[in-house]
Amino acid sequence: MPLRCQPASRSWTPVPAHCARRPPITQKILSATRSPNHLDGVQPGYYGPFITRVMGVGSEGVPCVVTSRRHRKRLQPLLLIDAEQLIHEALPRKIWSRIWAPRELSWWLAFSFIIGSALFTLGAALALYPSFLTPWWHLPLVNNLVYVLGSVFFTIGGYLQWLQSVNANLDQVLDSSGSGSVRWRWFGFHPRNLGYLASLVQLVGTILFNFDTSDALFHSLSSTEENLVIWSPDLAGSICFLLSSGLIYMEATHRIGYFKFTDLTLWIAMVNLMGSILFQISACADYFLSNGTLWWTYGCNGGTFLGGVCFLIASYLLIPELSEESAGVEAAASSAT
Repeated sequence: MPLRCQPASRSWTPVPAHCARRPPITQKILSATRSPNHLDGVQPGYYGPFITRVMGVGSEGVPCVVTSRRHRKRLQPLLLIDAEQLIHEALPRKIWSRIWAPRELSWWLAFSFIIGSALFTLGAALALYPSFLTPWWHLPLVNNLVYVLGSVFFTIGGYLQWLQSVNANLDQVLDSSGSGSVRWRWFGFHPRNLGYLASLVQLVGTILFNFDTSDALFHSLSSTEENLVIWSPDLAGSICFLLSSGLIYMEATHRIGYFKFTDLTLWIAMVNLMGSILFQISACADYFLSNGTLWWTYGCNGGTFLGGVCFLIASYLLIPELSEESAGVEAAASSAT
């Protein structure tokens, strides 16, 4: 579904590329280049019923676009050089060397997802490769505890991600009052925000994984009981992850058919979606047969292992996503071409 825009309360005109004569600026991102709480001449952009971006004029009088994800991550707005840039906005260059940012909520949720993904990958590796590590690592209690700890870190990351989406809705930019600080909120409901819906659905999925992994610590269950208390939460949680990944992909692309090789956010969404698909395969293979065995043991462990690797990569990429260079109008024009 193509992007559509509502009429602006105040009209704004993109700056033609040949009129942009500001000296290029290239520096590490500063607080002044963070996502603004106010734009002049706002035009909201929609993907179906969801608001995924707003266009307007920033504090320096330059037309720009603020996407819902970039606003949530507190990143700088993307500069628009001309009307054609509405579908080819310039992407700032990421700073890959910066991996320590404990003052950012996004860093902590990335760290939580990294630990959770690593533990799920480790648990699956222990099942796939019995010779891996010392024998006591392969005890059922130890292996299940690895998954329990992984699901806890997944839940922590999911809650932080949901909390971030509650406090970074695009309504803050659409508000024409342009007020400064925004009051921190612990709860909220933003049904037209894809990032919020994705975070909420993923949080539900992580909670279901907690039930799944905790129930696996109990033994002497019949196949029917195992399917009820272990397989069902696993399947439902994997469906939540798959749905969340689809929503994240929709938020990142804003439109059908979008692809830009240098768009890190797009790669995060695609790798995350691949991990969710693999987790879904693992959940389907985890069905208990009447004889007490799994329907497809290798598919269960292999899907969890490969899915965990995908989530681990996507979680790591969340860290360099937070740091980028700040470019002037001419620099943005050159990077867009």
